[in-house]
Amino acid sequence: MMLPRPLVGVVIAFALAASAQPAVASTTVTGTSNPIVEWNQAATGTLNLYPNYVTTTGQTNVSGIGAIVAASNTNFTGGAGCTAAPAQTSNIINFSDVYAPVTGYTTGCDYKNALSVGVTTNDTSGWNVSEILQLGPGTGIYLCGILNGSMYTGTPSSGSPMTGSSATTTSASINETSCSGTGQLGIGLASATPTSQTIIATNTNSGTFYQGMDVLMLLTATTYTSGTYSDTMTVTLTLN
Repeated sequence: MMLPRPLVGVVIAFALAASAQPAVASTTVTGTSNPIVEWNQAATGTLNLYPNYVTTTGQTNVSGIGAIVAASNTNFTGGAGCTAAPAQTSNIINFSDVYAPVTGYTTGCDYKNALSVGVTTNDTSGWNVSEILQLGPGTGIYLCGILNGSMYTGTPSSGSPMTGSSATTTSASINETSCSGTGQLGIGLASATPTSQTIIATNTNSGTFYQGMDVLMLLTATTYTSGTYSDTMTVTLTLN
């Protein structure tokens, strides 16, 4: 952003005098225009990612255990549909074993406090954080983001600034076969190609901000090939 900063006009005065000589009138010379100094203030920002975050600090849980709960809408399966507390390694959001649903149902596994993003920026023109999976997760599989509370301003140090509602995945507003329900964001849809980037945080203020989110996995088909699967999620901070 161009921020012109005009300086105060400069007046240059010359005083001429000589001892024991006839007085000489002083002369003042004034510039005809003020000097102008200009510069550009660059927008800067840093983005930090914290998988399996602690709600009171916004940063990664050192225990490395992810909390996963089974969604419990009418048509969600329960019981063995999800692994309750799989181990997490480094930056991996690990759902561990997820089981196919029975006919007419959907397996819904909500990874609680899956990811928080931390942004520090001086940009007041508008900035956002977006995410996208590099590969579509496959037929009948959906990964939905559910934001936990409002964006937290400042560095969390106490309380629970980013704790989501315990009823998040039991609400009837959660769509059971896609990411189109109230409060759901499409991170990865069933198509084989990546979807467009999804914005998970946006603001027009400078400072430090945290936004936390759950990741909800939906399995809508009754048969899958067993095995280990992984995908890469790219998270981007865009400054204006």
